[in-house]
Amino acid sequence: MSEQRFPPTGESPHEKPPHAPEWEAMHACIRAMRLHHATVERRVGMLGIHHSQHRTLMHLARGEQIPSQRELAASLGISPAAITATLKRLEKEGYIERAMPDEDNRRNEIRITEQGRAKVEESRALFDEIDSATFAGFTEEELATLTDYLRRMKDNLTAYGESIT
Repeated sequence: MSEQRFPPTGESPHEKPPHAPEWEAMHACIRAMRLHHATVERRVGMLGIHHSQHRTLMHLARGEQIPSQRELAASLGISPAAITATLKRLEKEGYIERAMPDEDNRRNEIRITEQGRAKVEESRALFDEIDSATFAGFTEEELATLTDYLRRMKDNLTAYGESIT
């Protein structure tokens, strides 16, 4: 298989060789995020809880007002039917309890059980472990600089997106 060749910088304003600084930086970010995501997914899978159940439980544990099932589905980007199935599994496995309040039978009250809270704490410890491994050897100053760079990238992309609509 032959090596792909790219035009030298400047031949086309829309094509940059893979060694251009912007290309290298963006692809380093993408590779790091993909590896982080894969690591989190693999480790969450070891917790003995399905991905959708985990996401739902972590969302509920944020301490915010418990949303309706429809609101919960919308915030997680899944269908109301999928959230119903997920909540049933979480309830069956003892991670949550659901009750119908007297004043509004359309709105389930959802409570995280002690078993559910233990799974949340286990997850948080796992995330802390992964974050520590991810940023091993970074100083606080380097992390602050990286955070600033990433915020600037987000702001640049936001402004760019708004300029083309």
